[in-house]
Formats: sequence, structure tokens, C-alpha cells
Amino acid sequence: MRKLLIIIGILLLLDIAYFAFINKGQLLSLTYPPIWQEFRWDSGLLYIILGLEGALAGFLITYYKVLALKDKLKKQTRNIEKASVVVEESSDKVKSLQAKIDTLEMALKEALKNK
Repeated sequence: MRKLLIIIGILLLLDIAYFAFINKGQLLSLTYPPIWQEFRWDSGLLYIILGLEGALAGFLITYYKVLALKDKLKKQTRNIEKASVVVEESSDKVKSLQAKIDTLEMALKEALKNK
């Protein structure tokens, strides 16, 4: 699955590079009102930049998801450790109570023998 994803990613990058090469030399008029009203730019370069921005956005979203999964994994690990400690404490309490019961049974048997 990983190899397939890498192959698809490489093919997409090659497709963007090919598309940019084919459209090299054509000017595009861009408008982005907060920064500039109209700007003419080489379309090939623009496609490369947009492709890189898309790849960066995809990486950042994926990285965010990986961090979220790591946090969930840490929480699950802590919960499992807490549950393990609770089970150990319960087991220790049961053993302690069982030892007390055994001691009391032995004392009762001794008391009954002495009568």
C-alpha cells in the first residue's frame, strides 16, 4: 500500500511538472485584492508553485492527523497502565484478605481443638 501511494504521488508530481512545461511561456492574469489588483505571471511557474503549495498543505494535514493519532495512542496507553495498576491493587487486596482469612481459619481450628 505504501509503495502504491508513493507511486501515485510521484505520478501526480510528474503530471504537474508536465502540465507546467507544456504551458510555459503563457501569461496568466491573476487578481488577489488584498495584495495586488492584477498581476501577470508565467503559467508554468504558477502551476509549479500551486503544486508545491498543495503538496505542503497535504503534508501539514497529514502531519496533524499523525500527531492526533499519537495523542490518542498515548491516552490509550495511560488508560491501560492505570487499569493494570488497579488490577494489581485489587489482586494485592484479595491476597491480603485471603491471608487474613487463612489466619483466622487456622486460629479457629486451634481454638476448637483446645476445647
